[in-house]
Formats: sequence, structure tokens, C-alpha cells
Amino acid sequence: MQAENGSVVKRTDNYLVNAMSFTEAEARLLTIMSEYVPEYDLVSCAKVKITDAVFNDEADKWYKVQLAYVSHDADSGKEKKINEFFMMQANNINEAIEAASDRMEGSIVDWSIPCTQLTDILDVFPYENEANHEQASE
Repeated sequence: MQAENGSVVKRTDNYLVNAMSFTEAEARLLTIMSEYVPEYDLVSCAKVKITDAVFNDEADKWYKVQLAYVSHDADSGKEKKINEFFMMQANNINEAIEAASDRMEGSIVDWSIPCTQLTDILDVFPYENEANHEQASE
């Protein structure tokens, strides 16, 4: 990126890409970013456990919401605590919590939201297989 005075300015941005491999994530990000940024360096790529992303076109921030619930194993009779993480696009933390609550509405398990935090992720790119991509372009 170039500043008004002509100097080169480096910045670090974080994106979340749903992909089956690091290679696919890098290739998809290259395709997406080449439309907006003529030159960039992919510094790192890491796997994160995100169950789902909930999009809101009227919001510009991404929150990571932890949902916790207890699952019962029918065979052993034991309880197991489950934590799932969702990315919620919202304008503030209250909207993110409300979106997570709406997502869990009608659930048959008791659940809680032990943690919600604002992330530095600029955008989330959902998984697109070739069949979905071809249908969208028709």
C-alpha cells in the first residue's frame, strides 16, 4: 500500500477462509485479494476451529462467540462438555450475542455463551465448491 507522500506502508490484515487445505486457502485468497490489492504477502496460514459463520450485511465487525453445552453419550451414559465457536458479523457485542442466541433458538440442549470477543478479522470467505460456483455464475 502506498501513502499519499509516496512511501510504501505495510499493514497486516486477517481474513478467515473456509477451505479443505492450506493450499486451497492460499489459492482462494490469492484469487480474491488480486481483485483489490495488486501486491501482497501471505505471511501465515493457520487452522482454527470455527463451527459456522453468521453473516450480516449491515455489520462490519466480526465477533468470535463460544457456545457451550453438555452432550449425553447414550452408550456410556456419560456427559461431555462441548464447546463450539461461531463467527458472528455484528456492529457490537450485544448484536453478536443476540445472533448466537437466535442461532441456538429451538435447541433441545441447555447452552450458554461463556465468551464473546471482538476479532481483528476483516472478512470471512465461506467454502465454495465448484458446483456452487458454477451455479452462481450462470
